[in-house]
Amino acid sequence: MSEIDISVVIPVYNVEKYLPKCLDSVCAQADCVKEIILINDGSTDGSLDICKRYAEKDSRIKIIEQENKGLSATVRVGVRAATCDYVGFVDSDDYIEPDMYQILSEELVNAQAQIAWCEYNRVNEAGKNLDIELTESGEVEAFEKRDGKFPIPVYPLPFVSGLSISGSRCNKLIKKDLLINNISFEDFGISFGEDLALIAPVMFTADKIVYVRQYLYHYLQRDTSIVHVYKRSCFDDYIKIIDIIDRARNKYDYQFDKFDEFKIRTLYSNCLTKIRISNLDYEGRKRELKFIGSNTEVRALLKRTKIKGDKRFGLLLWLLKHNMYGLLARLINK
Repeated sequence: MSEIDISVVIPVYNVEKYLPKCLDSVCAQADCVKEIILINDGSTDGSLDICKRYAEKDSRIKIIEQENKGLSATVRVGVRAATCDYVGFVDSDDYIEPDMYQILSEELVNAQAQIAWCEYNRVNEAGKNLDIELTESGEVEAFEKRDGKFPIPVYPLPFVSGLSISGSRCNKLIKKDLLINNISFEDFGISFGEDLALIAPVMFTADKIVYVRQYLYHYLQRDTSIVHVYKRSCFDDYIKIIDIIDRARNKYDYQFDKFDEFKIRTLYSNCLTKIRISNLDYEGRKRELKFIGSNTEVRALLKRTKIKGDKRFGLLLWLLKHNMYGLLARLINK
């Protein structure tokens, strides 16, 4: 079996507390990982010194230093700098299993696919799993594009029944050509949900993908994380993301089933979920929900779309549709 060469891209910004664990897990990867690209995005703490210390120990590490550009732009700097045919991504406060890329690369070669992806789970700072344990862990399944689409949907979060492809870049191994051909779709102004704006167009251009049902990527859920802050720009980013994906599906003639449902689930992921887990008080949640529910495009979308099979999700959307922002502000936080 021929082995593929992998570049791992790690954006770094003020993560000195978590970076060593992340780098330890990436440096432990098999020889299929040929280079580890660390992009220091203007860190003001000791992150750069940690990067340099690890580079002295592992010749695969390359460091790029830049003024702060933000995550979205930094990811694209890493993609353009990668010299291998396949690219993986790890966020600098997360960590991965020591055999993650070996497993994904083997399954990708076996299936002759362009993208391989695994499950990811949320963990706290003590390393405790915060998600439901997987059943039948290790199961592998390949999917080919037929009639202009894959038989499983792309969603911003894996919160629907049945198998779907999440919008995360970090649980995937991707052929570099697909990334290079699609990073132009990204708007550098996107701060929330930017992964989806990259991954969806990439998925549209793939011919075959392969899935590994195993937690190989561990996403650190920090109390101080940006996810606990809701800004109105989350809604602006939602509009940009939908525009990018709409342009991409039209360009590639991807037969996107239930695109309106996708829009609603992206709205939920980018806005309602962030409002729920944010530190906004009741009045703040109510105010932001009213702003979203009053938008003309959102109102039209809610009016013409029905979501089946998820009673709680359906209830929240019904309340938003009928301007019941006070009750929604209470329920969404439970």
